[in-house]
Amino acid sequence: MRGLRPTGPRKSSLWARLRRVRLRRATRSTTPLEKSLRLAEARLAGLISTTVDAIICIDSHQRITLFNEGAEHIFGYTAPEALGRPLDLLLPERYQGAHQRHIQQFAAGDQASRRMGERRTIIGRRKSGGEFPAEASISKVELDGALLLTVILRDISARMLAEQELRTSEERFRTAFADAPTGMALVGLDDRFLSVNTAMCDIVGYTPGELLARTFRDITWPEDLEQTLQYRQRLLSGEVHSYQLEKRYIHQQGHPVSILLTGSLVRDPHGKPLHFIAQAQDISQRKKLERAQHFLAEAGPRLASSLDPRMTISTVAGLAVPALADWCIVDLVDEHGQVQAVEAAAASPEKYECLRELLATHPRDPSLQGEVVARVLRTGHAVLLPESPEAAVDVTAEDGHRLELLHRLRPVSGLIVPLRAREQTLGAVILWTSESGRRYGESDLALAEALASRAALAIDNARLHEKSELATRLRDEVLRVVAHDLRTPLNVMALCTATLMKAPLEQRTATRTLETLRKAADRANRLIQDLLDVARMESGHLSVERTAVESTALVQEALDLHGTLAQQKSIQLSRDLPEQAPTLLVDHDRVIQILSNLLGNAIKFTPEGGHVSVQARPEGAMMRFSVRDTGQGIPPEHLAHVFEPFWQAQAGRKEGAGLGLAIVKGLVDAHGGRLWVESSPGLGSTFSFTLPTQPPAGQPRAQAP
Repeated sequence: MRGLRPTGPRKSSLWARLRRVRLRRATRSTTPLEKSLRLAEARLAGLISTTVDAIICIDSHQRITLFNEGAEHIFGYTAPEALGRPLDLLLPERYQGAHQRHIQQFAAGDQASRRMGERRTIIGRRKSGGEFPAEASISKVELDGALLLTVILRDISARMLAEQELRTSEERFRTAFADAPTGMALVGLDDRFLSVNTAMCDIVGYTPGELLARTFRDITWPEDLEQTLQYRQRLLSGEVHSYQLEKRYIHQQGHPVSILLTGSLVRDPHGKPLHFIAQAQDISQRKKLERAQHFLAEAGPRLASSLDPRMTISTVAGLAVPALADWCIVDLVDEHGQVQAVEAAAASPEKYECLRELLATHPRDPSLQGEVVARVLRTGHAVLLPESPEAAVDVTAEDGHRLELLHRLRPVSGLIVPLRAREQTLGAVILWTSESGRRYGESDLALAEALASRAALAIDNARLHEKSELATRLRDEVLRVVAHDLRTPLNVMALCTATLMKAPLEQRTATRTLETLRKAADRANRLIQDLLDVARMESGHLSVERTAVESTALVQEALDLHGTLAQQKSIQLSRDLPEQAPTLLVDHDRVIQILSNLLGNAIKFTPEGGHVSVQARPEGAMMRFSVRDTGQGIPPEHLAHVFEPFWQAQAGRKEGAGLGLAIVKGLVDAHGGRLWVESSPGLGSTFSFTLPTQPPAGQPRAQAP
């Protein structure tokens, strides 16, 4: 019984009685039964001394008679400190009286044992004064006429802390789950919803009870189910731990809802699958925006592909149905508000036939398309009709057939958007939903207005193009009339002047007047030729006839033509060409025209005593020509305009029609060359251009860009 010996002094009556019993037994012979008893006692003593629970024995006066190592560890007292002292030593003062009464009642009762603190947790007090929760049981036994009470107590601080942490964690999870802005659901292995939060219900439009009665298959868009099932199987097989995909749910009202789904699988400690966790983020607006951007990106090129206004409104109708509407009408009006053209489109053949009948049997009068449409055309402001009131399709009371046709179209929600460009209303796009049940909102209005804006710009551009084409045709006709009707009298004047100037000297009484008349006729002819050249340039009909021309001879011919004019102003003319200048492949007369225009301008703007030079240098397959003068130069802000038709640096100055440099550019471009100018005020100007040279024999000529 050495194992039962307390660690303190042997003053306990319990241990004294046990020692006396052991001594009596020692005086007798040892029997097998006694040996078994001693072995059991030794085992019990070892168990009592080594258990982590507190084992405390008290007598009938509730004084401590046994205090094991577990009790020492829990309460902080050593056995000598605790033995012989009242049990109240181990209890908070506020509980001492109640515990004394409970123990007295138990000692007097018939129960041999019971759990202490059945209604609430026992509270113990350590030597340090700290309190802790515990669970305890009490038993009683009578030994040698004396009552022995044994209390077994376990410190449950760690367990209660863990339970509290678990409760806190579970509460956090419940709160995070329930209040999360993202849809969340627990889904069983049978695909049924086990738990759903408010956000998930909001996404699909069901109540929690309605969702818990369904499976995720029931609310998955049919075309997206197969992919979802594949990911589900990959989770179960352990191939992936989680996945994310875009899919669609079926809203309670029947329309698809785009979501970003994240799925994972919860397993038990042994790896057995328990349930799925699904997180669903509603991305309907993002997908709608992506579709809108794609729609507008596709609409732009299609609307710009034609310069016919009627074709454009047909394109608008084709774009709107079915992307934006179940049926639509597009009106194109003139500046007086009268319908010029109308186009219709519908998602179903039946509705399209109804629209055709509507447009064929009734005048194209905006006032008969309903007060809403007329107001949009009048004010230029769009109208959104989320729900279709009767007023949206109102007609005059006597027009029953029109009313019948509109009712057959069954409008649900409408958008009437003006086609506006440059502060003018060009028409209207009338969009309606019907069989789809779709209700328009602000985002739909914004998309329709973006489409209408692009369409209006395309229509306006087409109209401007028509006007430009008409103006070009009128201009060409005027030029043709001028060239034909003016050249005849001018030619007669020139011929008569030449004839008179050949007469004998005594008959030429007005030689100076005749010379002036001849120059005027020549100038008028040159002006007419310049106008015709500009017209040909703008229409793309300015052509050149290429032949092999020697560079040196060409430059000298141009200089000879302007020699007299240069001498009159004492201007020196010079040339700088390489000895072996390559042969040009150009139109001889047109190049003479280029050089003449540049030399004429250079002499005109160079003061007396100045210098004008022509330089030429080979540059690959081209020859670069430069006409340089020592005139007043060109201001930097004018350099970008010098090649524009009819442009002059100073308006009102009578220095020509402003066509010379424009014609030079057109002729250089026609040859496949390049023209540019370099100038600084006070330092003169240099006009440079390139022309193609004749390639060596057997080498093909490069095509002009």
